[in-house]
Amino acid sequence: AYQGLYIPGGRAPEWIRTEPKALEIVRHFFQANKPVGTLCHGPLVLTAAGVVKGRRLAAYGVPKPDVEIAGGTFVDDAPVVDGNLVTGRAWPDNPAVLKAFIRLLKEGVA
Repeated sequence: AYQGLYIPGGRAPEWIRTEPKALEIVRHFFQANKPVGTLCHGPLVLTAAGVVKGRRLAAYGVPKPDVEIAGGTFVDDAPVVDGNLVTGRAWPDNPAVLKAFIRLLKEGVA
């Protein structure tokens, strides 16, 4: 069984979010309270999966409206850790986001 899920940034999430199986996988990790990490455009996948309501998360500026419409709170900082979720704004945040994500994997949040 996988212990965590890391969703890539860049433009790929614009397409990943259209895949029902991908959204099902994302929902599984949230329901199991397993670590999920992402940055940049990655939160677009989270909004499409319906898992950001009531959560604080960072992203690149473009997903901000999607995050807010989906009931999340956009935060311009990194890393942002909210329960099992770790997010960042863009590639320069990778070291901090991955460090926090690895910490959650080691500690286990489930």
